[in-house]
Amino acid sequence: MGTNTLKEKITFNKADTEVYAKTYFFIKGYATGVGLPQTLIALALARRLHEGQYRKDGSPYLIHPLKVCSTLISYNVRDDATLAAALLHDVLEDCMDKLPQGGIELYTEYNLDKEVYDIVSLLTKHSGMSDDELCEHFETMLHNEKACMIKLSDRLHNSGTLYALKPEKIKKYVRETDDFLLPIASYCVNYYPEHANMFSILKSSIRSMNRAMSIMIDKFTGEQA
Repeated sequence: MGTNTLKEKITFNKADTEVYAKTYFFIKGYATGVGLPQTLIALALARRLHEGQYRKDGSPYLIHPLKVCSTLISYNVRDDATLAAALLHDVLEDCMDKLPQGGIELYTEYNLDKEVYDIVSLLTKHSGMSDDELCEHFETMLHNEKACMIKLSDRLHNSGTLYALKPEKIKKYVRETDDFLLPIASYCVNYYPEHANMFSILKSSIRSMNRAMSIMIDKFTGEQA
């Protein structure tokens, strides 16, 4: 995969494109208007890398990073590296078959700043991690405000789409949110005052969503017993 890959012609699924087109072009217009070159590169790259991938609910996967990015924009986040990393935050987990060099070509070949790659790396976790490993993963993230912004925006969107998962996966996700993500939000409210309002709103929204999902799954599993 080289720098000319983004210039090569690719046929995107028309039906999928219609689903995410408005959000995609909103972000493109915003990044163009404000002057965010990293975000524009990441937008095109995320579309290419996630092409043909779908979420558990059957929607095109690209909808997720677009939603994470647009949520941050709605909170008036204008930092280029943050928005670019938001668009690419899942590629090191889900697109390694398209990134044969282990992902380093994100900044060595696509003219992205290494900071974008570093943020995405911080956000990347592996399946099957123990609680101790998760604790270490999230504690490392605490020292990067930009990674925290993205992770909490990511958790907010994912928390609203848990219904597509199996009950045991929902329970695990709800517990992880209580144990790790809400404490991250509390930390950020106190230690990143410039964006305290955003972190506070994200915390409240995630907590409410997590509570709703917990009630739903308890009722569902109770009825199934």
